Amino acid sequence: MPKLEFHADRKQGISYLVDAINDKDLIPYVTVVIETKELGYLIGGQSDFPSMVQLPLNSEWGLKKGQWSLCASSFSTWWKTELKNTLNKNPITIEVEYGKQQNLPSLNGLMAQVSRLYIQAKPPIEEHLAFLEQHKNQAYQSLPTDSARVILEVAEAHQPFDVFELNKEQQKVRIERDNNIQTCALPENMEVTHGILLNKESVVQLERICNNTDAEQIQYYLDDERAIFTDGNCVNSSSLASLREYRLKKETAYRAEVIIIINIFDFKENLKKYLSITPLKKNNQALLYIDKGCVMLASLVEETGSNRFISTKHINCNKPSLYSINLSQLSRVPIKDITNAEQMKIAVLINDKGELKMGFYNDRDNTEPYHSVTDIEYASPKMELILQSKAKLETMLKQQNASGDLDSQEDLFGFDDV
Repeated sequence: MPKLEFHADRKQGISYLVDAINDKDLIPYVTVVIETKELGYLIGGQSDFPSMVQLPLNSEWGLKKGQWSLCASSFSTWWKTELKNTLNKNPITIEVEYGKQQNLPSLNGLMAQVSRLYIQAKPPIEEHLAFLEQHKNQAYQSLPTDSARVILEVAEAHQPFDVFELNKEQQKVRIERDNNIQTCALPENMEVTHGILLNKESVVQLERICNNTDAEQIQYYLDDERAIFTDGNCVNSSSLASLREYRLKKETAYRAEVIIIINIFDFKENLKKYLSITPLKKNNQALLYIDKGCVMLASLVEETGSNRFISTKHINCNKPSLYSINLSQLSRVPIKDITNAEQMKIAVLINDKGELKMGFYNDRDNTEPYHSVTDIEYASPKMELILQSKAKLETMLKQQNASGDLDSQEDLFGFDDV
């Protein structure tokens, strides 16, 4: 009996294709192309932006050259069942029965060794054949796989985002998050040789290719409508329509309202403590009080609360200010590329619309934040409460004869231009 065998090294690519199958899709089919006795293709997934897996074949399998489509949900059910019941190193096989309709065989599979499943082939889906033809004739650009993986690491460091851009002219990272465009410094020693503009869906497709290949090069194609990535064995595509508005947007100009240089490890350690206290974690609010003499971090609810002064090297503010910040967002800020003095420049930034964000800076780039927190707002109604907490903390510190001056810190290097 002729058979179609799916090699172990194609399983992950096929699983990605199968996972994208949706019963409500306009084209609820997968397409098989037997091009030669040694080469075939499986095409499917989203109807508008399909995926494709190249299939190594064997002349001994008895397959006839042809093109046909299969019920996608039926193929998906069979594939997922067999995947669970087959060792990773072993292939997955289904019988191909050529009956009266030689061009449209029937496929027969035994699921979990107990249940027969058959799928009668239908004429091939033209959109799938067009995608295969486009792939064969596509003018792809090449990118070393190692470089693609570095790009993915940079993208991961700036999550979450809706748009991710490596700008070759500016040698910067640009992201859009919550309709706000932010410019960030590149990692140290990184140079943008391939300008690239992606949305979060296309970043996922690139990641899937990179995580499932031994190829030294990734091929990619980008236009206004779609992104296509391939390593030669798997082809993934996704829509780039969401980038149309981004291309028309101008970057929002921000100015610094407050600038502080603090011991970032003191800061992060207290955030960690807040998250360990259930009522504070549920409230998900950090309060940051800044005046010309101190920086105080707090998280306060009726049942419990905590506040402490943060070791500070520099404060630049015109008046006492209080900000409410998303605690979970704040706790996820990565710490990188700062001096051995463990100090970091942080600025509360404001644009012409009065929107705030908190920018975090490192030693390599003192002008553009490498990370920003956007869920921040003024907390003026809580000013009286925070001042009461501040006074109680000062009293307790005096009673314990705390040593050292809050304003006295070691010298800091790397932040001359604050």
